[in-house]
Amino acid sequence: MSEKIILEDELYLGTGMHKTVFAHPTDKNLCIKLLHSTPDEDFEREFRYRKALGNRAESMTLLTKYFGEVDTSKGKGYLFERVIDFDGNACKNFTNLFDEAIRDKKKLPALEKILHDFRRVYFEEKILLAGIDLDNYLVQKISPTECRVRIIDNIGTSAFIPLAYYFDSFADKRAKKYWRKLMGELRRRYKILFPEEFLRKLAEI
Repeated sequence: MSEKIILEDELYLGTGMHKTVFAHPTDKNLCIKLLHSTPDEDFEREFRYRKALGNRAESMTLLTKYFGEVDTSKGKGYLFERVIDFDGNACKNFTNLFDEAIRDKKKLPALEKILHDFRRVYFEEKILLAGIDLDNYLVQKISPTECRVRIIDNIGTSAFIPLAYYFDSFADKRAKKYWRKLMGELRRRYKILFPEEFLRKLAEI
């Protein structure tokens, strides 16, 4: 039987609507998620999706890695990849970066490149989303000059028969639907930041 993982207060990373997250005490690249209550519809939706993906999940860069259940001092936990920058710093999310760029327009070209790269990878992987909260999109620095987007929540679909899990045409249709929603949110909240032509081209699918 594996040893119980002790979660001290200094390991606390944050709390969301469905879960509390702690850093792993001995591995900076891992985190432990604790559910507020079970069963949790959000978490079960994500795990149905991960199960349907099978080995394909390992090659998807947008999706964080999952390593199984663990026993902790605070109850059952779920072990995930912790998304941090190459230098060990915490990643910023879309909201952080967009707000920074409003204050400092010199950051805008790099941000536009991140969004273009994200668009390409999103439609290559066709990750299925259940929401477009900008705080769930982390921008991970993987080198001093390279970044990639990681999605940490609102994954999968609650459809009773999730055809998009098994048929590429349905996955493509759903990916386009949520991309339109995401572009609508960008336009609504950050029209002051991005040029209209940039938003128009980014939304083209």
